[in-house]
Amino acid sequence: MNTIQLPVGIIPRHIVQPRLDVYYPELTRLENSNIEQHLNARIMLQVNTMIRKQGYEENPQTTITGGFEIKNNQRDIVSLTNSHYSFSGGAHGTTILRSLTMDVNTGQVYSLKKLFKPNSDYQKRLNELIRVQIKSRDMPLIADFTGIAPNQYYYIADKALIIYFQLYELLPYVYGFPYFVISVYDVQDIVLEDGPLGRMIS
Repeated sequence: MNTIQLPVGIIPRHIVQPRLDVYYPELTRLENSNIEQHLNARIMLQVNTMIRKQGYEENPQTTITGGFEIKNNQRDIVSLTNSHYSFSGGAHGTTILRSLTMDVNTGQVYSLKKLFKPNSDYQKRLNELIRVQIKSRDMPLIADFTGIAPNQYYYIADKALIIYFQLYELLPYVYGFPYFVISVYDVQDIVLEDGPLGRMIS
C-alpha cells in the first residue's frame, strides 16, 4: 500500500491585458472538486483585490506585473504569496505582498489567529519574538513597533512561521519587506496541534 502523500498540483496561470501582466497559482488534483473550486476562487479574489487596490482600473498610467511563490505544499497545507509591482510614474513603483494559508482537505483559509490554541496570548508571544529580532538585527525602524495586527500578514515555510510587513510599515523603502522568521518550536506550546503549524511539527 502506498502511503506517501503527494503534494497538491500547482498550475501557473497568466493574466495578460493592456498594462497588466500577472501570474497566479491554480490548485489541482484535490480530492474534493468543490474544495478545489472554493480555494481557487479565494486565490483569484486575492489577486483581483490586489490589482484593484493598486489603481489599475482608476489610473490609465498604472502598469502592474506580478507573480507568486509556493512557500509550503505538504501535509495538506498550502501556503503561498502573491506579489504585484505597480508603476504609475515617479521615482519608483510600489510592490505589495499578500499571502494565503489553506487546508486542501477542509477548504479552510487560516488567519494568523487560527494557527493557535483558543485564548492563547499568541500576539504577546509573537511580539516578544519580533522585538528580539528587531534589536538583534539592528533594524532602522521608521516607526515604533507597536505589535502585530489581528489580521497580520504571514505565511508558513516548512517548520517556520514568517511574519511580514508591507513596504514603509517599519523600514525605509530601500530595505524592502520586513520579514521575521519564527521557528515553530518557539511557539510549540500554543500552536493548534491539528492546525497548519502543529502539522509541521509532527
